[in-house]
Amino acid sequence: MRVGRRIARGFSRMESDLRAVCLLGLSFMFIFSAFNSQGFIEIAVLRDKGHDSGLSEDSGYYSFSIIYASFTVCNFLASPIVVSLGSKNAMILGAFCYLAFLLGFLWLNAFLLYLLSAVVGFGAAVIWTGNGAYLTAYARPDTNARNIGIMWAMLQSSLIVGSLFMFVILHHGAIVESFHALYTVFSVVCATGLGVLFFLPQVEIGPIDSQVLREEREHFDDQDIEPYRADDANTIRVRQDSSSGLSDDGAIGFWADFIRTFSLMKKRKMIFLASVFIFSGLELTFFSGVYTGCLAATKALVGESSGRIVAFCVLFIGCGQIMGGLLFGICSHRFVQGKRFPVILLGFIVHLVAFVLIVLNIPMEAPVHPTSGTAWIANPSILLAVFCGFLLGFADSCWNTQIYSLLGEIYWRNSSAAFAIFKFYQSLAACISFYYGSMFLLHIQLVLLAISGTIATWAFFSVEKELAGEAHRPTD
Repeated sequence: MRVGRRIARGFSRMESDLRAVCLLGLSFMFIFSAFNSQGFIEIAVLRDKGHDSGLSEDSGYYSFSIIYASFTVCNFLASPIVVSLGSKNAMILGAFCYLAFLLGFLWLNAFLLYLLSAVVGFGAAVIWTGNGAYLTAYARPDTNARNIGIMWAMLQSSLIVGSLFMFVILHHGAIVESFHALYTVFSVVCATGLGVLFFLPQVEIGPIDSQVLREEREHFDDQDIEPYRADDANTIRVRQDSSSGLSDDGAIGFWADFIRTFSLMKKRKMIFLASVFIFSGLELTFFSGVYTGCLAATKALVGESSGRIVAFCVLFIGCGQIMGGLLFGICSHRFVQGKRFPVILLGFIVHLVAFVLIVLNIPMEAPVHPTSGTAWIANPSILLAVFCGFLLGFADSCWNTQIYSLLGEIYWRNSSAAFAIFKFYQSLAACISFYYGSMFLLHIQLVLLAISGTIATWAFFSVEKELAGEAHRPTD
């Protein structure tokens, strides 16, 4: 009878975990169906509409640079904000910022665009740090990969939803002619995702020994401590959530957590992982803005409608992202037996293949200005262009699912700080690459990506090897 009750309680906890993760994924699917889809067309829209609104041809690149500059700086504030508000409320605050940014395109002008770009950068720092803390709080060794895979697949399905919507809007017109209708619907969809966030269950924290709390404050080490879990089947007691702060009376204050983030940055593993985070930011910039901008600028590909090729590419990027999330998140135990580095290596190889194919298919000057030129292939191929989008999406999911898994395993006690550092390096790299994205020729950008990807792959392998050594090290 006792065994039966324990099984029932475990099943209840598992189902509650799953419901929370699915609700989180649903909210992010709505929010980023809107935001990511607009990101794929923002450069093209502002390139054509800029002169009517006091903007320049490069305003799309400048907007992205401001977003990621703000994102970079605000990541240091994100962790203490998540600690103060809790991960759920922090994500709600971040979602409001995304909604404000999308609404701003309905009254397009230079001042408002750049101001709201800074606002959405702040929102991104808060919502993603809250997301990482929330996922980590629900993580268990047997469900961590599953939870990450479900959230990632649902999040990236936003690309498919967004691309299909773009097809409908653009059926009888170009992007520029339809951008008011696009951004109106983007705003409504984002508001729906914001509403879903209000229904997320709050993370409830189980009691932790006071000695552990003292060690938290003094050492900030990288070792795991087993979490407390309640036996009550109706309550989910999860890992100590770093989004619930501690002080000498039981809660770490805002500034103490701010300092904790800097302390964690100096740890050996985090220094190695910095190159991984930087590469993730560079390749994020490339597939989410630069590559689709290149397709829209290649006249031999788009003909009279740049929107359709962008929508096709976004659709295939989303398919690649979802396939990677399913294979290496939900089904990881079947394909790689829970090992992370083989997935990272596969993602790196797929990236290299995509880079070579892009060089062959897309003119070198496409990131800089619209062009009638061609690359190595005399007649650029639409099929090859969208296939490269699929490869970029698949490779990106390989990297991100494993980064989330690694951080959730190593830094669950400091999850908000760890994910803030991840997003700091990622957004810093994205900010820089969006800035040079409008100046460097395509082949130069791809060489930089290949070099940084090589360094990141080696760094990830080094951290995984060190973790494996610690796991097999005898203890007293």
